[in-house]
Amino acid sequence: MEDIIDEAAKFPLSNKIIIEKEDLLDIINDIRLKLPEEINRANWVAKERQRILTEAQTEADNLLERAKRQQDGLLNDTEIVKMAKEKANEILSIAENKAYEMKVNSFNYSDELLAKLQEKIAHLHGLIEENREELRNI
Repeated sequence: MEDIIDEAAKFPLSNKIIIEKEDLLDIINDIRLKLPEEINRANWVAKERQRILTEAQTEADNLLERAKRQQDGLLNDTEIVKMAKEKANEILSIAENKAYEMKVNSFNYSDELLAKLQEKIAHLHGLIEENREELRNI
């Protein structure tokens, strides 16, 4: 579009220009057709990332709550209490590790989706540049 504006005929003694309506409408139409799909994908990626993070946090919270209930429910006998604390700590450690792993996996998944989106946008940018180059050569 910048090239169209730069190469447009100017009205004498003013800053106004004449632009071919069809050329400009074609570029706007191309942008209008390609951009919503990419925006929808970006929105989906953001929502999916949040869903995965929420799910991971919920599961971690449930595991922690279950571990606390198991710990609280055990008898005060010294050996049983010791075993219970070890088991609770093991469950807690597993829950924390699983929550961390789910969080890392969700970040990696989101990063992959965003990288693909970035490639698509770069491709669209290339198409726009090609169209602009064609317009410059007219």
